[in-house]
Amino acid sequence: MLTEILINLFERDLSRLEDEIAAYDTEEAIWRVQEGIKNSAGNLCLHLCGNLQHFIGAVLGQSGYVRNREREFADKNVPRQELLALVGVTRRVVLTVIVGLTPETLAKTYPERVLGEMTTNHFLVHLYGHLNYHLGQINYHRRLTQ
Repeated sequence: MLTEILINLFERDLSRLEDEIAAYDTEEAIWRVQEGIKNSAGNLCLHLCGNLQHFIGAVLGQSGYVRNREREFADKNVPRQELLALVGVTRRVVLTVIVGLTPETLAKTYPERVLGEMTTNHFLVHLYGHLNYHLGQINYHRRLTQ
């Protein structure tokens, strides 16, 4: 049951991430950093995709994805179409892996120690919260910078 809920929520909010990135008036605005703001929407988008592709795709799905967290925040001016393609790939990876998780796997301790020991179920809920937190930041960033 939790799997179905997570599939629905990740599908919905990764689609919202695409919508937010697509809604910027210009590509330059995606990368704008206002005073008092540390990250652009582009960097937050890269970070979300890297985070999900690592913790869900690579760790749970053995996708082979290799994360470079520093680049998620260092890269600049990645074209909008590349960001949107990356979100699409991330969505497919996330949904494919979650669909394939068994109740036994979900009940086990998450394979990587990140925030202390927790079940895979618990960590997936945490990852969804992380996605939503940054999605809200991107929405606010878009409205502030346009």
